[in-house]
Amino acid sequence: MTKRTINQSSIKRRVCKYPHIRVVKKMGEEKAIPTTEKLFARKATGLVREIGFLTAILIVLCNTVGLGWQKRVFQFSGPAPVPTSQWVGGMPPMVMAFGLVGIVVLLSIYAFAALSAAMPRSGGGYVYISRILHPAAGYLASWVEYFSIAVSYGMIAVAVMEALLLFGGLAGIDISPWFTAANLFTIGAIIVFIFAGIACFGVKMTGRLLQVMFWIPAVITVFLYGLLLSANPVSMTSGIVATTGHTPTEFTMRALEQGMATAYTGGYWGAVGVAILGAYWAYIGYAASTFVGGEIKEAHKTFPPTLFAGGLLIIGIYMSASALLARACGMVGQVGGWEFFNAYSYLSYGGGSLFPGTPKAWLPVVAAYQAEGMGLGAFKILLVIFAAFWVANDIPPFIITSSRIIFAMAFDRTLPSALANVNERWHSPVNAVIFTAIVALFGCASEVAGSFPEVFESALGHGGTLIFTTGIAATDIWDGIFFTLMALAAVIFPYTKKDIYEKSPFKMAVGTVPMVSIIGAAALIGNLWLDWTFLDSGYGITRISSFDSAFPLLFTIVLLIIFGAVYTYYKVKAKATGVDMTTIYAQIPPE
Repeated sequence: MTKRTINQSSIKRRVCKYPHIRVVKKMGEEKAIPTTEKLFARKATGLVREIGFLTAILIVLCNTVGLGWQKRVFQFSGPAPVPTSQWVGGMPPMVMAFGLVGIVVLLSIYAFAALSAAMPRSGGGYVYISRILHPAAGYLASWVEYFSIAVSYGMIAVAVMEALLLFGGLAGIDISPWFTAANLFTIGAIIVFIFAGIACFGVKMTGRLLQVMFWIPAVITVFLYGLLLSANPVSMTSGIVATTGHTPTEFTMRALEQGMATAYTGGYWGAVGVAILGAYWAYIGYAASTFVGGEIKEAHKTFPPTLFAGGLLIIGIYMSASALLARACGMVGQVGGWEFFNAYSYLSYGGGSLFPGTPKAWLPVVAAYQAEGMGLGAFKILLVIFAAFWVANDIPPFIITSSRIIFAMAFDRTLPSALANVNERWHSPVNAVIFTAIVALFGCASEVAGSFPEVFESALGHGGTLIFTTGIAATDIWDGIFFTLMALAAVIFPYTKKDIYEKSPFKMAVGTVPMVSIIGAAALIGNLWLDWTFLDSGYGITRISSFDSAFPLLFTIVLLIIFGAVYTYYKVKAKATGVDMTTIYAQIPPE
């Protein structure tokens, strides 16, 4: 900055706007010069540690356990049907996949716990990756992770209505007249902004709401497990016939007639590979509480037990529910080594088609069959509540976690500073919450496009439809980028941030090698394996044959370019105003 005399009011305005500017007086002349002594606009973020132990666990559970787990064992058994006699240890491929991916999840949880306990700040992985690896890596990875959570927020808001439509019919509640593209988007948008409005009142209010929304379906889940455990051939057959008008054997015969026996030749382990795609997506969210690290009480003590408790509960729910579903459906409809379970999966999600009017295979549907067979038809009303609430449970964690990523980046001055403003009364980053709700509308549109692609084709053309049906829906790729870089950050953390590591509670070592680096390396290998499985088996990266099949990857690349341009803009802007971005990223943000 050139030497010149500036009036006092000008100095005050620039000091307020740019905290890196300070005023000195030399030989009667006042000068404004850059300094790196005060890196952040505020000495504190304005956020308050109000999240307790139980809420921290619920944030993890509800962010993860939502829609997909209710149908995963059917959804990923349908495309790769394998006779029960080939299951290793009697374990369905989906259950095995949940176990294998669960191991990677637990390794990754250790890495998250170590970094979160050492640096418990809002923004979670953005802070860790940007401070340990590189600012640009943290920025880009966190932007795609933010998009993953924010658009999922909108998708789940619409999925609540879809769940009510699907399961309401089983209980005699017909809302099909509401099932239009315009209605789904409008209702989804209303749900998005209602929950955003609640989130504006802070994490304490959101936590209270989350506990109410969790315990209602949790209690029903206990009864549902009881139904599945009590399943027997007589009750299952009776319930299936009463609900669908067809015997389990008729389902199996229909599936065999439609090619189930020859539809897949990859064997058991090949089927496990297919199922891993569904398992990976279902586990996303296991580190949700780390994004609100700046608002968790005694975070250095709370993070490790809550993350591990949440992770183990999720693994237990996924594996046990899938195993019980396979057991209940596998005890009827036996034909030549195949059973109703294989047939129902194949007809619902494979190459076959169900009998007209038959609902696709979901956990609540199977529970409804068993309830009907036991003469407990009234229980089906509770199944509607169960399905809708487990879906809606995702929403409160989604809005608070994603908004904190935006808040953290704005606090570092790589986004408009207004997004880092915190309401003094409610201790909530209101602007970041509202911004996230707006982004979530793209998720609403994406979920609607999945049910009504013809509407988007008519309005936006094929290119626009691809954006909403496959581009925005490519959240698994974005999560993979983020979690892989998080694991890498854990590997090098003790070596690049020795001062922070020495003060952290995770200082166990094997010889001279820190345990966090060892387990972080295992998590890195596991995440790279999952990334490749997703890219190869899920998106066919080695077999791309058309623009449409390549679009999810191309859309991701375009997003990274856009976010990279935004980062470059703020980096250039910082340099022009005298801010040393390197120094900012060398330190952890204040609490």
